[in-house]
Amino acid sequence: MTFYEKILQELEHAPQSLSTVYDYAFRFQNEALFEWDENGIIHSITYGAAKMRIEAASAALAVLLADYPKGSPVGIYLPNGIDWVISFWSILRSGYRPLLLNTNAPVDAVESCLLESGAHYLLSEKEFPPSVRILPSRLQESSALKQFDPTWADEIILCTSGTTGKPRLIVFDGKAVLAQILNSGYVLKNNRTIASFYHGHLKLLAFLPFYHIFGLSAVLLWFSCFGRTFVLLPSLSPESISRTCRLHEVTHIFALPLFWNTVTDSILRTAKRTGQEQKLEKGLKLSLALQNSWFPRAGRWIARNILFKSVQEQALGRGVRFCISGGGALRSDTLRLINGIGYPLYNGYGMTEIGIASVELRHKASERMEGSIGKLFPSLESRFSSDSLWVRGFTCYNAFYENGKRIERNPMDWFDTKDCIEQRPNGYLYFSGRQDDMLNGENGERISPAYLESVFGCSQISQLCTVMLPLPSGTVKPVLIVEPRQRNSYALGTLSEDLYSKNEKLPSSYRVAEIYYSEEPLPLSTTMKVQASELKKCLAAGTIHLRKASRPEGVSTEALYQEGYEEILPRILEIFRSVSGVDSVSPNSHFRYDLGGDSLLYFSLVEQISEAFSVSIDLSSAPELNTPSDFAAYLLKESD
Repeated sequence: MTFYEKILQELEHAPQSLSTVYDYAFRFQNEALFEWDENGIIHSITYGAAKMRIEAASAALAVLLADYPKGSPVGIYLPNGIDWVISFWSILRSGYRPLLLNTNAPVDAVESCLLESGAHYLLSEKEFPPSVRILPSRLQESSALKQFDPTWADEIILCTSGTTGKPRLIVFDGKAVLAQILNSGYVLKNNRTIASFYHGHLKLLAFLPFYHIFGLSAVLLWFSCFGRTFVLLPSLSPESISRTCRLHEVTHIFALPLFWNTVTDSILRTAKRTGQEQKLEKGLKLSLALQNSWFPRAGRWIARNILFKSVQEQALGRGVRFCISGGGALRSDTLRLINGIGYPLYNGYGMTEIGIASVELRHKASERMEGSIGKLFPSLESRFSSDSLWVRGFTCYNAFYENGKRIERNPMDWFDTKDCIEQRPNGYLYFSGRQDDMLNGENGERISPAYLESVFGCSQISQLCTVMLPLPSGTVKPVLIVEPRQRNSYALGTLSEDLYSKNEKLPSSYRVAEIYYSEEPLPLSTTMKVQASELKKCLAAGTIHLRKASRPEGVSTEALYQEGYEEILPRILEIFRSVSGVDSVSPNSHFRYDLGGDSLLYFSLVEQISEAFSVSIDLSSAPELNTPSDFAAYLLKESD
């Protein structure tokens, strides 16, 4: 039995409470709890030293809140670090329930959470009415109480991310928290890479905020029960993250898709600047072939130590052994590159109400690159209704707040996640988006914004979002709004060509009608995703301005340059003009989106082109034909 399995077995038979989690989290008193650097010098605090501070803070807090009813909520509004951990555990030990507040949320959202929960006190460096602020330093001032018997509370309160509006308050008891920790046993059983060391240590980057379910459950609580070390960041700049990972030899990084996309973009830009693009691509092909063989871990070793040793040294260091992305869809090029250079990246899924629910754990890179979020953890049961995932289990929340009132909930009642998730015959799950966010495409097809954004995402884009917007014609269609990294004419021209090319390759029912560039930064949610509802408000208020991306007028594929293209294209253009009734038609004019054609006119178009060139166009087997260039390429191919 391994070290981890022994601890998990003990936890499984221990009292199911938060006090049990605390006892196990601070068993390894000589191990480093946190590491950070100041001017290149690494500092640390052990679990033992942190425990002494927690016990002193518990006694101090009990005195400060002597007239405050036990079981009442106390807010935590602090960044990741020792003060956060001391506040969290001291609130529980003194008989109160910690309310975990988002330090990136707007002021009104924080105040709303305080009012909703009825929290009268707040551990924070910043004041928020209506709660009384207590500075974290005050908890270390009064340790006069030599005897303090903990009166443990057994609940924590989390706030949802608020991507669709007002944050919601969710309550977990100790049983649910412990059940989430025990899910780490399933991960360990199916992929022992998660227990990998580097130079004798296992260190996690404390990138995810501890107030978030991903950072709290999968990072802080999972790994503190095994006495592992968390590395604090001086800032969230890409340079700071890269330097910190290298300096501390970080082994585990759990982060949001934006993090991994940023790393990917940085590597691609460096390769382009140094003229190493072809070498990078050649190395990726070889690496992925090796990682998809019978010995994927050996392939990853070769990628890490031979093929991409220098790339890793410049990116996140050579210590990285296990990576998880959660909170949204990953770009396909990100999955390919990060896994290809030897950083095993696994895609996961969860939400505040149900905790961490699944993670892809297969060893072969090709299986991870499919975009699966893995199989649901055994602690949860599932069912599917209209593509929506429903779950129940003891890792689910047991109460919530509504209009200032606490409402109890049985974790074994079915919960509708409202996430569109497909389960394939092998049991693996694939996330396509939120029901509330789905777009209406052609023929009533429902389109996932997450899917489209993963298709269009690239290193030239800072942020992007797909929403339903009215077009000049008066119809409401799905459009893509992009915040480009560079705004010079050459960069925008290249980006436009890439985006429209990707759009043309999608099935017609999944294409966006228009592509726009945003003149201002797009509004982000607390999970660093574009907030579609807020974006629409900004557009209506005129605080965000859009500029239509120009459609490339050139030929879109090499096949169009074959001999005969210039002879047949003018005839096709004339048919397009005749059928659509639009005089201005270019080789890349889309029959539906640019020329306003409908299904009946489209069949007339196909019929007239078939007659003009004496061919039979079989739409059931033909590729997507929407522009004059599409038809020209098809006809030339058929004539070969």
